[in-house]
Amino acid sequence: MLIIIAVSVILLLPIISYLLQPLSKQKSIVFLVSFLTFGGFIFNFLSPNSLMGSWVQVTQSEAVSRIISSNKEFDSLLINAFLENKSSEDESFMLGVQVFYQALEVQSFNSAESILKTLNSKFISETFQVPIFNLLADLRDQKYPDLASSSLIISLENPPGCNLQSLQFFVSIPGGPDLNIAVKEIISPDINQVFRLDKSHSLVRGFDMPSAYLQQEMIKVEAQAQCGNSSFQAFKSIDLKYSKDNQDKLFFYANEWLKKEQ
Repeated sequence: MLIIIAVSVILLLPIISYLLQPLSKQKSIVFLVSFLTFGGFIFNFLSPNSLMGSWVQVTQSEAVSRIISSNKEFDSLLINAFLENKSSEDESFMLGVQVFYQALEVQSFNSAESILKTLNSKFISETFQVPIFNLLADLRDQKYPDLASSSLIISLENPPGCNLQSLQFFVSIPGGPDLNIAVKEIISPDINQVFRLDKSHSLVRGFDMPSAYLQQEMIKVEAQAQCGNSSFQAFKSIDLKYSKDNQDKLFFYANEWLKKEQ
């Protein structure tokens, strides 16, 4: 912006000099042409809907870059006005994504979290929920790399009288979204082994085991056992607030299995 002002002043100097000359002719025409030219130039850059660019947008972009460099949170008025420069909701969202990754690239986590909060509150349509979860996962993985190995280790005893054919595990957050944070199925399982659930078993990246550990959620674990003509299920809950090293262990005893009605 300062460069534009400097160039404008330099270009105006000969015109001003000409107009100040007593013997100069056609001053009115020169003044009118200069006024229309530079007036249109200034209007173009001040208008949010300009044809050749916007001084307002340049100013906003510079302010966004300064905030990221300082690792500060975005002013809500500034960032909302900046996103609204785009004509469609999708383009506006993608502009916010660019700002997010610009902040993440230089590890400005406060700025990245700030724009993520804005995107989450501004773009509430289901269309944007999965992309927002992905942004959340990228922020979490870079800010808390130790969480990447978060896992739940499950051991169990065979249900009574069961010729075990398959096992399924479902992990959810009570009172949270109607979506499991981890799902795993094992065909012909060996119950002498342990079963591990981690972020690779999530249905939506970002809504997974590491996020549950990060937020210290209470989680519910459901186990289902298929035994030929019968099936069993068992439930347990864990408060991740008391977890150590982002790992927990569960054990399902034989007497905890409940036979499912066919």
